[in-house]
Amino acid sequence: MGLSENEQRLLDEMERNLYKHEADIVNTSAGPRTVNYTKVAVGLLGVVIGLVLIVVAVSLKIAVIGVVGFAVAVVGALWALSASRPATGDEAAAKREAGAGPATAKQGPSLMDRLSQEWDDRNQR
Repeated sequence: MGLSENEQRLLDEMERNLYKHEADIVNTSAGPRTVNYTKVAVGLLGVVIGLVLIVVAVSLKIAVIGVVGFAVAVVGALWALSASRPATGDEAAAKREAGAGPATAKQGPSLMDRLSQEWDDRNQR
Protein backbone atom coordinates (compact mmCIF):
# COMPACT_ATOMS: atom_id res chain seq x y z
CA MET A 1 0.00 0.00 0.00
CA GLY A 2 1.53 3.29 -1.09
CA LEU A 3 1.64 6.51 0.87
CA SER A 4 -0.58 9.41 -0.01
CA GLU A 5 1.04 12.55 -1.39
CA ASN A 6 0.64 14.35 1.96
CA GLU A 7 2.14 11.41 3.91
CA GLN A 8 5.06 11.20 1.50
CA ARG A 9 5.69 14.95 1.88
CA LEU A 10 5.63 14.66 5.69
CA LEU A 11 7.99 11.68 5.60
CA ASP A 12 10.43 13.54 3.34
CA GLU A 13 10.31 16.58 5.61
CA MET A 14 10.94 14.45 8.70
CA GLU A 15 13.92 12.77 7.01
CA ARG A 16 15.40 16.12 5.99
CA ASN A 17 15.05 17.44 9.55
CA LEU A 18 16.61 14.28 10.96
CA TYR A 19 19.63 14.42 8.64
CA LYS A 20 20.04 18.16 9.18
CA HIS A 21 20.11 17.88 12.97
CA GLU A 22 21.90 14.54 13.23
CA ALA A 23 25.29 16.20 12.67
CA ASP A 24 24.57 18.74 15.43
CA ILE A 25 23.69 15.96 17.86
CA VAL A 26 26.85 13.99 17.08
CA ASN A 27 29.12 17.06 17.27
CA THR A 28 27.77 18.34 20.59
CA SER A 29 27.60 14.97 22.35
CA ALA A 30 31.32 14.38 22.78
CA GLY A 31 33.07 17.70 22.41
CA PRO A 32 36.68 18.14 21.33
CA ARG A 33 39.14 15.53 22.56
CA THR A 34 42.89 15.05 22.44
CA VAL A 35 44.79 11.78 22.13
CA ASN A 36 48.07 10.95 23.84
CA TYR A 37 49.75 8.86 21.13
CA THR A 38 52.51 7.75 23.48
CA LYS A 39 49.93 6.03 25.69
CA VAL A 40 48.40 4.41 22.62
CA ALA A 41 51.80 3.09 21.48
CA VAL A 42 52.67 1.76 24.95
CA GLY A 43 49.26 0.12 25.24
CA LEU A 44 49.56 -1.56 21.84
CA LEU A 45 53.05 -2.74 22.76
CA GLY A 46 51.57 -4.28 25.92
CA VAL A 47 48.90 -6.04 23.87
CA VAL A 48 51.52 -7.46 21.50
CA ILE A 49 53.74 -8.63 24.37
CA GLY A 50 50.72 -10.23 26.05
CA LEU A 51 49.79 -12.09 22.87
CA VAL A 52 53.37 -13.29 22.44
CA LEU A 53 53.31 -14.58 26.03
CA ILE A 54 50.07 -16.44 25.30
CA VAL A 55 51.58 -18.09 22.21
CA VAL A 56 54.70 -19.06 24.18
CA ALA A 57 52.52 -20.47 26.96
CA VAL A 58 50.54 -22.60 24.52
CA SER A 59 53.67 -23.91 22.83
CA LEU A 60 55.35 -24.73 26.18
CA LYS A 61 52.07 -25.91 27.77
CA ILE A 62 52.55 -23.67 30.82
CA ALA A 63 49.23 -22.16 31.90
CA VAL A 64 50.71 -19.58 34.27
CA ILE A 65 52.55 -17.81 31.45
CA GLY A 66 49.30 -17.77 29.43
CA VAL A 67 47.40 -16.16 32.29
CA VAL A 68 50.12 -13.54 32.73
CA GLY A 69 50.12 -12.90 28.98
CA PHE A 70 46.36 -12.43 28.99
CA ALA A 71 46.61 -10.00 31.92
CA VAL A 72 49.36 -8.02 30.16
CA ALA A 73 47.25 -7.85 26.97
CA VAL A 74 44.16 -6.64 28.86
CA VAL A 75 46.12 -4.01 30.79
CA GLY A 76 47.74 -2.84 27.55
CA ALA A 77 44.36 -2.52 25.83
CA LEU A 78 42.91 -0.57 28.76
CA TRP A 79 45.98 1.69 28.79
CA ALA A 80 45.62 2.41 25.07
CA LEU A 81 41.89 3.08 25.36
CA SER A 82 42.44 5.56 28.19
CA ALA A 83 44.65 7.75 25.99
CA SER A 84 41.79 10.04 24.91
CA ARG A 85 40.74 12.91 27.17
CA PRO A 86 38.64 16.06 26.82
CA ALA A 87 40.56 18.98 25.35
CA THR A 88 41.51 21.83 27.68
CA GLY A 89 40.40 25.37 26.93
CA ASP A 90 43.43 26.19 24.75
CA GLU A 91 43.19 22.94 22.79
CA ALA A 92 39.44 23.33 22.28
CA ALA A 93 39.88 26.90 21.05
CA ALA A 94 42.55 25.77 18.59
CA LYS A 95 40.26 23.04 17.25
CA ARG A 96 37.35 25.48 16.88
CA GLU A 97 39.60 27.87 14.95
CA ALA A 98 40.54 24.97 12.69
CA GLY A 99 36.87 24.18 12.14
CA ALA A 100 36.81 20.95 14.13
CA GLY A 101 34.74 22.20 17.05
CA PRO A 102 31.05 21.58 17.65
CA ALA A 103 28.53 23.62 15.72
CA THR A 104 26.81 26.41 17.58
CA ALA A 105 23.57 25.21 19.10
CA LYS A 106 20.40 26.64 17.64
CA GLN A 107 17.72 27.75 20.04
CA GLY A 108 14.25 26.35 19.47
CA PRO A 109 12.28 23.18 19.91
CA SER A 110 14.20 19.92 19.91
CA LEU A 111 13.88 17.34 17.18
CA MET A 112 11.66 15.14 19.33
CA ASP A 113 9.38 18.08 20.16
CA ARG A 114 9.00 18.95 16.47
CA LEU A 115 8.35 15.32 15.50
CA SER A 116 5.80 15.00 18.29
CA GLN A 117 4.07 18.19 17.14
CA GLU A 118 3.99 16.97 13.53
CA TRP A 119 2.54 13.64 14.69
CA ASP A 120 -0.13 15.39 16.71
CA ASP A 121 -0.98 17.68 13.79
CA ARG A 122 -1.25 14.70 11.47
CA ASN A 123 -3.53 12.79 13.84
CA GLN A 124 -5.85 15.79 14.23
CA ARG A 125 -6.63 15.87 10.48
